[in-house]
Amino acid sequence: MNNLQLLKHHNIYRSRHGAPPLTYDYHLQHSAQYWAQQLAASTSCLKHDPVKRYGESLFFYAAKELPDEATMAEATVQSFYIEAPGYDYNSYKPLDYYKTGHFTQLVWKSTKNIGIGVGIRRFDGHRANACVPNFESNLFYVVVKYDPPGNVQSQQHYLENVLPPRY
Repeated sequence: MNNLQLLKHHNIYRSRHGAPPLTYDYHLQHSAQYWAQQLAASTSCLKHDPVKRYGESLFFYAAKELPDEATMAEATVQSFYIEAPGYDYNSYKPLDYYKTGHFTQLVWKSTKNIGIGVGIRRFDGHRANACVPNFESNLFYVVVKYDPPGNVQSQQHYLENVLPPRY
C-alpha cells in the first residue's frame, strides 16, 4: 500500500473537520507493521494490539487480485469515515465509541502523527472462522497507528477534538 496516499486521504478528511494535517512517523510505521504482520500470521479475527500506547484503527480487505495501491488507500480511509453520520457533535456518549471510533480517531484534532503497516497473506479458501472469505484470496491487514492517541473518553476531549465538517 502507498502509505503517502493513505496519509493524503487522512489529511483531506481532517481538513474537512478543522483538524491539522498529520505527519508521517516511521517509528509508528514500525509498530504498525509489526502488528499487521502478527494479524496476517494469525488465523483469528481482527484484534487490536494489546500494547495500548497509540491510537489504532484496523482495516481488513480480501481480494482475488492484488488491488491498486491508491484505490486500497482510499478505501481504507473511507471505511473509517463512513462512521461519521452516526456521530453526535453536540453530546458525548461513551458507548458511541463502538460505532464511530474509527471516524473520531481519523479527525481527532490533537493527533499529530501517523504510521501505517500492511500484512498480507495468501488464503486457500478453507475457512477456519467467519472472519475470512470462503474463496481463495489475498488477505490484507491494514494497521494505522496514531500519536497522540485520540478517543480520550471524556466529554471535554470529544467536544474539543471532533469538530463538525466545515464543508
